[in-house]
Parts: sequence; C-alpha cells; structure tokens
Amino acid sequence: MHYTPTAKLLHWLVAGMVVVQFVLAKLADLAGDADSAVRELALLANHKSVGITILALVIVRLVWRQMNPPPPLPATMPRWQVTASHASHWSLYVLLLAMPVSGWLMSSASAYSVSWFNLFQLPDFVAPNPEIKGVFEDAHEIIGKTLILVAAIHIVAAIKHALIDKDGVLQRMISATSVVAFVAVIALGAAWLGGAGKSSVETATENQDVVQNDTSTATETFAGASDLPAWQIDYAASYIRFVGDQAGAEFEGVWESWSAEIKFSAEQFDASTFDVAVDATSAETQDDERDLTLADPEWFDSLTFPEAYFRASTFSLSEDGGYVADGQLIIKNVASPVNLVFTVEGNGNSRILAGTAQLDRLELGVGTGEWKDTDWVGKDVAVNVYVEATVGD
Repeated sequence: MHYTPTAKLLHWLVAGMVVVQFVLAKLADLAGDADSAVRELALLANHKSVGITILALVIVRLVWRQMNPPPPLPATMPRWQVTASHASHWSLYVLLLAMPVSGWLMSSASAYSVSWFNLFQLPDFVAPNPEIKGVFEDAHEIIGKTLILVAAIHIVAAIKHALIDKDGVLQRMISATSVVAFVAVIALGAAWLGGAGKSSVETATENQDVVQNDTSTATETFAGASDLPAWQIDYAASYIRFVGDQAGAEFEGVWESWSAEIKFSAEQFDASTFDVAVDATSAETQDDERDLTLADPEWFDSLTFPEAYFRASTFSLSEDGGYVADGQLIIKNVASPVNLVFTVEGNGNSRILAGTAQLDRLELGVGTGEWKDTDWVGKDVAVNVYVEATVGD
C-alpha cells in the first residue's frame, strides 16, 4: 500500500523547501559577514516567506493525513522500529511547525513584521521586545539543529528500509511526480538564490547624485521672520514619527530629539513660519541594527550631518479645510521642497497641530548605493507630526 498522491507531493515539496530554507539562512549569514546589507535583507526576507509557506503546507499535510490515514507499516517490522517510526514522524511535524512559528515570533519581537514574498504583511503576535527576541532566537536555533538531526535519522532509516530490509517502506512515499517536484523545488531555489539581491549590487554602481533643489538655504540661517508669538510646545506630549516599508512589511520609527519654533495664525499666513530641527542621531525604530543603519552615510550620515531641518514660510488652505505648509526639508545639507498638510485645533491658548508629509526618500538622497533598490526598502515614507502647545500667556 502507498500514500496518496497528494500526501507524496506535499511530503516532497516540504522536503525540498526545507533544503532551500537552510541554504537561505546560511547565505544570509555569509552576506552579513561580507557587509552586503541589502542582499542579507533580501535573503532573510525570502527565508521568512519560505518558512511561512512550509508552515502552511505542513498544516495542509496534517489535515490531509487526518482525512486520509497513512498505510500501515509492514507486519514484519519489529515493534521498536514501529514505535521509532511514529516518534520520528510526529517529531518532524512538531519541528516543522515550531521552526517557522519561532522565526515569525522572533521577527515580530525584533520590530520586523513578516511579509509573504512582499505580497502581504502577516500580523505580529508579540510586541517588539529585545529580551523576548533573544528567547525566540535561541529557540529558533535549537529547533533548527534538532530538525537537522531528526531529519538525518529519518533519511538514514528510509535508506536502510530500501537497501537492507527491502520491505517497500520507502517506496510507499515515492512517485515520479513527487520526485520531480522535489528536484524542481531545489533547482528553482538554486536559480532564485543566485539572483537574490543582484539588482542591489547593480544599483550600487549607478550614479548616486541627488537633485539639489536649493542648496543655498541648507547652509544659511532661516530667513523667515515673524512678529507672531511662538508656540510653547509640550515636547513630552508631541512627536515626529515616520512610517516606511521594509521587505514588504510596514515599520514605524520616531525621532526622539527635536526642537521647533512654530509661529502660525490661520488669519496671518504671510506672517507664519515653521522652523524645525531634528536630531538625526535620535531615530528609534525598536531595532538597534536598523537604527545604526539609518546613521550610515548612505542614509542620514548623522555623524557628518547631525541635524535635519524643515523650514516653511509659505502657507495655504488645503482642499479638506486644513492647511499646507510649503517648505523645505534639509537633509545632509541638501534642501528639497516638501509640503506638510496639517490641521490646527484648540480653544483659548491651547493648540494641537497634526500633520503628514509624504516623502520620496530617493528624491531626498536618503538610502543611496545598494539601498536604492526599492524591492527591499520602499521609497515612500510618511512623516506624521503631532504637536501640543500653548500660545501667549
């Protein structure tokens, strides 16, 4: 008696993907050692996607097994071997489920949400937490090593049944279709791995110049002058946050240190000004590695340019009844035009400003070299501003 064709196909598809999965992990480690950041990111993102695929296929396999019980083992097989066979099979199922789940939880705890091949984002079941991340990271590594050991025992036992016992146990799980599927997964994986991150390397050789729209304002003191009273900002209740896309999954960060002089009146646009300074070293995304990357020369180069600025003295009404600040964003001493769409609410002396600016990081010269590849880090970034303040006495 044989397993059903569906069971055979699922078995060998998962087997092939497990091989690809371990190669992906190893290549990601090598890319990290070689300081190829985008290739490492691409390999890890694909590693997660393949892991989620394995998780789904194993669940389907278990459901199918419940509906279609496997054929009985040969009556001539010793009792201890029957027990060992059942134990190894169920150990493999548990490990194949635990491996991607632990990786998924580790990624969530690292503030790296998982996406499936950049098509859709999976939910996070744990909040970002470095300590929990370490627990799941250790578990993921232990499960991986255990999976290799149990799989090796499983393979050796199958070969023994085929070559020594010749009892047909291995043949029950083999068919031409399943073998072709296994080989195809390995072959496609090899071809796919050969190209992972290739576009990033090619991009690094491209012209890295950025459009400098008005460099004069980048090095001069803001010329905007206003007789309006400056808002007294409650910095503890206010924030400047940003939302980006990494490997198909959204992430959020905050600039923890900034200062602003806001002079704004809906009745006096011509006398209103914004002058905001952001500490470029204060980016916090709940992941130390990502925060360090943002400080690199390809990104904000915060050691050379420790501050970024937003300055505006031209205002108008927006279509939805709010306001638009037509200003300049100065990053790495390069000024680019940016519009901040915002609203202002409040009674008496209190003011609440809430606004959003939609940015293209490539136009701003943020994320150059290999990071120009938008397959793994999106070019669109939303900056959300919230300010609580008082005006006057």
